Amino acid sequence: MHKSLTIIGFGNQAKTWALNLRDSGYEIFIGLRPNSNSKALAEDLGLNVFELSPGCYSPTADIAMLTPDSTHTEVVEQIQNKKGCNFIFAHGHSLYFEGLSKKFSELNLLLLAPKAIASEMRLQYELNGPIGAVYSVELSKFKEESLLKLRGLAKDLGVKSFHETTIEMETKADLFSEQTLLCSILPYGALHSFNKLVEKGVNEETAYFECWHEVKLIADAMVKMGPAKFFDLISPNALVGSELGRQAIFDQDFSDKLEKIYEDINNWNFQNRLSQTDVAGLKDSVSQMWKSEKLNQVHERMSEELYQK
Repeated sequence: MHKSLTIIGFGNQAKTWALNLRDSGYEIFIGLRPNSNSKALAEDLGLNVFELSPGCYSPTADIAMLTPDSTHTEVVEQIQNKKGCNFIFAHGHSLYFEGLSKKFSELNLLLLAPKAIASEMRLQYELNGPIGAVYSVELSKFKEESLLKLRGLAKDLGVKSFHETTIEMETKADLFSEQTLLCSILPYGALHSFNKLVEKGVNEETAYFECWHEVKLIADAMVKMGPAKFFDLISPNALVGSELGRQAIFDQDFSDKLEKIYEDINNWNFQNRLSQTDVAGLKDSVSQMWKSEKLNQVHERMSEELYQK
């Protein structure tokens, strides 16, 4: 059976989808803007490229929307044969906050959201490892057919655990976890802890191992074992230390902050702030800040030792 998919964009997530599905036997078409710098790379990987411009036609009926959320309305409007297509979104943000579900209510809009960053999703596919995903067919005109389509696509992406959600739940949970844990507590907690140890006279290499490198090792153990077994595993020192840290950090003030973050997402304050933010400028500012941090400099030096081939 011939399987094919059109992917719009060729960023990290799009590249991972393309490679995983290519290796699962799909013919992949990549839609790129005129003069895109990604064209040569996509073609070198054996993928078909077509120009994404007003009035263009999708080569396949199934289209994965893997450009930034803010571009989705423009992209859908450019596709001439959109009424006959299934649009598959990797996140619910543009469907919920950008209003695509209302702007294009006549179209078949599907959600298939893998819960892994692109590099990990590719690695786990190659290792036949654990990849999870959630889906929604609530905006589909053909729910049973769409569910079968998403189930097959998820399997070919390497997804092992596939569960139903709603677009609202996936969108809010994704934003909440990024703000409260994944892109805040983890990297910035590690940074503050590293800096404090160095300030107290601990050498950079020791502080790096303790506050940055071990994060993955601990996270891997947490995910593999689950909460109860993880706390059975750790040493007495770590157990007592975790309890003292929990009492010192995760107090009522922390709980109140979580509540505020969720409410800001729920009442659209975050979306309004996002729409008013110069994202490119912020990204450059954050990048420069991290590059100036001693932790980043130590990481670059230590990585040469740890990952040398």
